[in-house]
Amino acid sequence: MLNNGRFSPRPDIRPSGEPAVGIVNGLAVHGANVGTLIEVEANSVWADEGKGQWTVTGVVEEEQMGGTEHRITRKSMAKGAVENVLTVLKSHCGLNINQYDIHLNFPGGTPIDGPSAGISMATAIYSSINGRKVDNFLAMTGELSVHGLVKPVGGVMSKVEAARRVGIKRVLIPSDNWLKIFDTFAGMQIIPVKNIMEVLEQSFVD
Repeated sequence: MLNNGRFSPRPDIRPSGEPAVGIVNGLAVHGANVGTLIEVEANSVWADEGKGQWTVTGVVEEEQMGGTEHRITRKSMAKGAVENVLTVLKSHCGLNINQYDIHLNFPGGTPIDGPSAGISMATAIYSSINGRKVDNFLAMTGELSVHGLVKPVGGVMSKVEAARRVGIKRVLIPSDNWLKIFDTFAGMQIIPVKNIMEVLEQSFVD
């Protein structure tokens, strides 16, 4: 039936073979709270006269969930969340964002709610500007406030299970989402973080 219907499967995204600049493993949920690994990539190019601009591509703007009788439409806020990320990178990390044309991309067309990808986007941009390689066996989820704090998000258990399913070794989650059961997860370390500096301290292989 799947073959005849020409339905497009949503295969599990797996971590890349080696650390890379500007590529971060994010975590998301789609449909009925199904966790999945997502790729967040950023490329930054020096812009003349401090007139840098930012672009976001690959975002599914809305996702419909439920059956014919009761259907919910969830709209993405990914583009709005970028504003928070850029503010934090300027105020807390000392980056001159206006000097760069920044391109954020979400390959694969996975629905992204936006805020929960905040720390993933911030790490990808920071990595692309500074040329630092991100640990390819690290994944993360968390909303980023304009004060640089990592705020709690939904679906954390589903996201952590998705990370474990594809071989991720470490997962960063908001400290407010911490559960004691995470201590029992063999072969994977769940790390609670409170602010963007703690995220960046855990993210790079150099």
